[in-house]
Amino acid sequence: MPTRRFVLIACLGLVPTAPVLAQVSSGEIGAPPLDVPPPDVPTSPAYPPQLPEADDDDYGISRREAVRIARRNGVVDVESVRRRRGVWIVSGTDDDDEDIRVVVNDEGDVIAVRRD
Repeated sequence: MPTRRFVLIACLGLVPTAPVLAQVSSGEIGAPPLDVPPPDVPTSPAYPPQLPEADDDDYGISRREAVRIARRNGVVDVESVRRRRGVWIVSGTDDDDEDIRVVVNDEGDVIAVRRD
């Protein structure tokens, strides 16, 4: 049991160190922390930097192109578009309100059309 008490006391002893360290960083006890200049932030209109969409740069065709190809193959209402194992899977319904799934690879070729 002495080790549990020691660990508990040690943990509780660390709690008040944050205010003490804040006072030390200001230069003297009771003084407010020193002013830290803000980091240099670019003032260009493109800040924050625009990240490219993952589906446009990492894969051969974009999500939008996969949906267009799926629509040409019978999908009328698109319910979901997801990426799995190197292909786009576009799920939705066809003209007869039946479920349809179109699988399109990175080159834009239709791998499978499945109607459920």
